[in-house]
This record gives sequence, C-alpha cells and structure tokens, in this order.
Amino acid sequence: MEVLLRGGPGDGQVVEGGGETVVWRACLYERTPDVGRSRGRDLRVHQHRPDCCEPYVRGSEDRCE
Repeated sequence: MEVLLRGGPGDGQVVEGGGETVVWRACLYERTPDVGRSRGRDLRVHQHRPDCCEPYVRGSEDRCE
C-alpha cells in the first residue's frame, strides 16, 4: 500500500507503508483520516511529526526510532 506524505522534508512524496506511522529518511509521519490525490490515485495521508525528525536529535527521547 502506498501513502502520501504531508509536511516536513518528505512533503508530497508517495511511499510504501500502511500502518499508523511511516518513517521516511529520518522523519516520522503519522496516519491521518485524510485522503489525498497523487499520481491519479486517492492515497491515505500521513502527516509529518516535526519533533521526531533527525535534525531535532530527539528520536530516542520521543520513541520515534
């Protein structure tokens, strides 16, 4: 299953995933009830969680790994 990423460095990327969270590079994206359109398909939207991105160096503290 593919999902659409919103916000953060992966904004607009379509990636494989389907659970509650998706990790793209070093950033965490959480599932939303929204559906977005990309590549002619409706995809589940996962929203960026900014406190879990590698530049913040908080992955282990926030259980984002």
